[in-house]
Amino acid sequence: MHTLVLSDIHLGNGAGYDIFAGGDLLPATLVAAAAAGTNVVFNGDTFDFLMNEDPLELDIARATAQAEAIARNPPTAATLAALGKVLAAGGQVEIRLGNHDVELALPEVQAVFRRALAQPDAIAERLVFTLGDAPGLLEVGGAKILVTHGEQNDKWNQIVYDHLDAAHAAHFSYPPGSRLVKTLLNPLKRRFGMRFADLLKPDFQGGVLTTLAVDPSALGLVFQGSTLKLLWQLFRRMDDDVSFAPGAATPAEPELGLAVALDAADLSPEERAALEAALDPDAVSFGLLGDARELLGAASAKVARAGLRLYAQAQRHLAGGIGDSFFDLAPDPDEWKEAQRLGTKFRADAVVLGHTHAARFRSDPDLTYVNTGTWIYLMRLPAADAPLADWQDFIDQCRANPGLDPARGPCPALISRPTGLAIDPDPAGGARLQLLEFTAAGPRVLGEARVRAHAPSGSEAMS
Repeated sequence: MHTLVLSDIHLGNGAGYDIFAGGDLLPATLVAAAAAGTNVVFNGDTFDFLMNEDPLELDIARATAQAEAIARNPPTAATLAALGKVLAAGGQVEIRLGNHDVELALPEVQAVFRRALAQPDAIAERLVFTLGDAPGLLEVGGAKILVTHGEQNDKWNQIVYDHLDAAHAAHFSYPPGSRLVKTLLNPLKRRFGMRFADLLKPDFQGGVLTTLAVDPSALGLVFQGSTLKLLWQLFRRMDDDVSFAPGAATPAEPELGLAVALDAADLSPEERAALEAALDPDAVSFGLLGDARELLGAASAKVARAGLRLYAQAQRHLAGGIGDSFFDLAPDPDEWKEAQRLGTKFRADAVVLGHTHAARFRSDPDLTYVNTGTWIYLMRLPAADAPLADWQDFIDQCRANPGLDPARGPCPALISRPTGLAIDPDPAGGARLQLLEFTAAGPRVLGEARVRAHAPSGSEAMS
């Protein structure tokens, strides 16, 4: 059968934090998939359990209530009803866990979403939820296609699955990235209207530095008066091995590299002092003094450029006036290296990831790599190498209009580009992979490859 792989949908509860940009397009895409006889794989972060005011604890009753709120939200309800049609038409639906929806491991949460399919129990029970502690492997036309969300190589968001069940929920520890969403990004949106902060996920260095640039006093208040020095200590360097590796240690407290990222801003000692004073409500404020105000303004522009440059690089030239070609689909060397590692370890002919929100496509004779992108809003940025003045203008717009509401004046543009992967058996053997952009007029092919099954080695041939 035809298989559709989507990731990073981020369906929320509609209560003000949502970043889902799919509107009616996602349900319509799934209804069309049902009519065509399709298997659907949601490859992580389908739902977003972090967009709420609840404590960050894996509590069964709280998680169930969050699931019910998400399921009631009209975009989610329409999406789940469409998935029910896929199942009713004979297709399979698998929802793999990501770092924003680990609550899907709980049977009580799974039951909420099965009920929302609006199908008889016999059909709804065929909805499969899969942990992400090991990748999925699809066999299509003899080709082996690895599918996993991709957080195994992200120290901020790695999930430790040992306690991710009802019996041990009280001992489950959320990763640092989830804690940052709850303790930094959500309060910034709620208390200071900084909608842009949430759109910088999953790059938290970029998010923190950008917030520091736009309103350092807000960051200081969120951290309850922490000085810049203390803030640096919260986000240090990381050295842990990736998961999916033999003997990988359980990550304890990954270090997040904020101090190193801030060093890249190349601040003068005076500019650092201005930022530290702005962060610390107990320090003498520089905000009312002319010379110090200039220092803080210069420091903010440098920090913004450093922080947003991280994000711009992660999103591969998302900025700029290049229309539909704003994604450079070629993976960077680290992404390709990780795809090769997974392909070699699991003897896969193709590797499919999500998580980074940036669509990718590369096909070599021995390996095809796809990142399925995202269905959320993203922010159009200045070019990574733009003059400092352009970054200053950008930050001024964010400062004046943090909610990114065009009705309230100039603001950075929001963009979306929903993408996914179609997999079909190739009549000549192997599989055909197509990276698609979904539009109201129908899907558009961004990248295509025919993946052949590798010939077995001598030992495999005899086994």
